[in-house]
Amino acid sequence: MSAPLDAMLRQDFSLFLMRVFQDLHPAAPPLQLAWYLEAICHSLIEASAQDGARLVITVPPRHLKSVAASVALPAFLLGHNPARRIMVATYSQDLARLHATQSRTIMQSAWYRRLFPAAQIAEDGNRMLETVTTRGGGRKAVSVGGSVTGHGADVIIVDDCLKADDARSEAKLEEARAWFAGTLATRLNSPGGGAIISISQRLHEFDLPAMLLDSGYKHLCLPAIAERDEIIRLGPKHVHHRKAGDLLDRPGVTREKLDAERRTLGAQVFSAQFQQNPVAPEGNLIRLEWFANHDEDLERADFYRVVQSWDTGLSDEPTADYSVCTTWGYREKRWYLVDVLRQRLAFPDLKRAVLSQRRQWRADEVIIEEAGSGIALWQEFRADREFRPVMSRPTQSKEERLIGVTGQLEAGLCVLPSEAPWLEAFRHELRSFPFGRHDDQVDSMTQFLEYQRRWSHELLAERDPVTGRKLWIDRPTRRMRG
Repeated sequence: MSAPLDAMLRQDFSLFLMRVFQDLHPAAPPLQLAWYLEAICHSLIEASAQDGARLVITVPPRHLKSVAASVALPAFLLGHNPARRIMVATYSQDLARLHATQSRTIMQSAWYRRLFPAAQIAEDGNRMLETVTTRGGGRKAVSVGGSVTGHGADVIIVDDCLKADDARSEAKLEEARAWFAGTLATRLNSPGGGAIISISQRLHEFDLPAMLLDSGYKHLCLPAIAERDEIIRLGPKHVHHRKAGDLLDRPGVTREKLDAERRTLGAQVFSAQFQQNPVAPEGNLIRLEWFANHDEDLERADFYRVVQSWDTGLSDEPTADYSVCTTWGYREKRWYLVDVLRQRLAFPDLKRAVLSQRRQWRADEVIIEEAGSGIALWQEFRADREFRPVMSRPTQSKEERLIGVTGQLEAGLCVLPSEAPWLEAFRHELRSFPFGRHDDQVDSMTQFLEYQRRWSHELLAERDPVTGRKLWIDRPTRRMRG
């Protein structure tokens, strides 16, 4: 093998992965470096090099994720720094043993030892679930529920911590989440530092990737069929422009084969495992086709009226409900959702956020639910004479309230942007309701629609620009249906 090729394998993880694949599957055709593999390789190396990196990669099954993350990556990192300590977790000890054996086999190969002569396995470091180098680093394999006492890590890799067959078991879901939070994540040699990488297919709305994404992990999401246009980074200077409807470029995968998978698995399982979009069973009370879409860059001046609807949480704790503000602008006889704020906020920050959102959009009305922190907000705003929000007191269940406003949605009253930073999470919550993990955005939207149905004749009345007095009152049945 030539010295230039050795140098490329030593520096380019994508090429290194191709060489690893050749060793593991000598009878198979050479691995084609698909763009999605480049994206995975770039994200893995980028996260491994950053102190404090937290990354979730979600990708369909049988797309080489385990070979890349659990086999090739530890060998590559140890080649560059044999003192590094890497812990790799998966759902079973058998799978952990297989990946450990494969990674160790790569490190013992002649070509690897030529590339990385310093990465030598210690005489007593060749164990079934652990490989230790002469520099004190190594790769430790663990499985969910297993003990990791006495072992630390600079890099933690979580590769499928839940078996697909266990996705409907609440006990198994909770076991994986609790073991990660209470055991695995505590093994970093530098608390808050190091790197944690999770790579898996999605299986459930409450799975470990959901918990990690909720806590702020960076996300590389690779659905089998693109659901929107996006730009995916393949390297420091290279990107891939993926269009809605595009397939991942895994050789042999066709639209017909994916359709067959969908029929075999069912729409719900396919959506989770292949589209990385787990939807709660029996959700979909809201249909996204009820919403029109627009591509305009709209500002406050484009709207005749602006209304904000708040569903307030109680704290900024990681397990607390979100505080959500949806901002709606009225133009051309429709209501446009122009912004969504969704954060966990302590009360002082919540109060500041209400005032900030109101100023930013010059809202004509601000609706707040008369419950919990909403009551405290109303009392403080009244005492400070800042402004007087409209208080909403629900008397029905969340589902009953939503059903009461679906007529407005079906009539096409509401318009969503084609692109927005908050749009994916908003759509996901709508699809999942009422069985999704969160419903705060749905509650905020429902509260707004109830208000506009009841008070549209007041809200949309023309006013004198000087006195603010109503000039005429339009009846809601005419103005809102137009």
